[in-house]
Amino acid sequence: MNQVLSRTGVTPTPYVNGIALQVGRLVFLSMLPAVQTHAKIQFRKLRAEQRAEMIQETIAAACVHYQLAAAQGKLHAVRPSMLADFAVWHARTGRHVGGVQDRAKDVLSANCHRRYGVQVDSYYTGKSCHGAAGWRQVAISDRKVPVPDLAAFRIDFARWLKSLCNRDRRIIAALVAGQSGTFVADKFGMTQGRVSQLRRKYERLWAVFHGETLGNVAA
Repeated sequence: MNQVLSRTGVTPTPYVNGIALQVGRLVFLSMLPAVQTHAKIQFRKLRAEQRAEMIQETIAAACVHYQLAAAQGKLHAVRPSMLADFAVWHARTGRHVGGVQDRAKDVLSANCHRRYGVQVDSYYTGKSCHGAAGWRQVAISDRKVPVPDLAAFRIDFARWLKSLCNRDRRIIAALVAGQSGTFVADKFGMTQGRVSQLRRKYERLWAVFHGETLGNVAA
């Protein structure tokens, strides 16, 4: 609008500038649904948390590039589909608003995942420690354990659990989470004496898994 006025020899006033700004915002908001929809489609195969983050990155990129086009007087050339495509490309390549780009060798970056096929799994399941996978949250709660030892434990413990039946895994998860023998007995329909027997059994099985020579494991 200011460019049109300048061609006619009229000096834009703050009031006119304010109107132009409001119009620009309304135009961008009208394009925003197309940007969001395109981002949702393009990132639909990502996990929920990562997908939400990429959609927000896309929206931020679209806003910045729209403002850049406005500053350069090129809003007449901006189309919803073009803006959406460019914003998605911007987010997918690991570029962040502000000029920062993910490093290709950073194991947590999207660039690394895309280029080398790296996949990062979270041990935080968002569930209670009482669940079958609750031991993971308990195992990483102690910050005093050296990282190499903690990583080795998580790998070994997960492999060991896979060798057990589902009921044993659930009982172990409850015990590791710090539940009392009474709680475990009530939850799984057994006596407290049986819980004590299972504790000793699991200890022996864990020792055998690590190659220690013990007698036959008896329930």
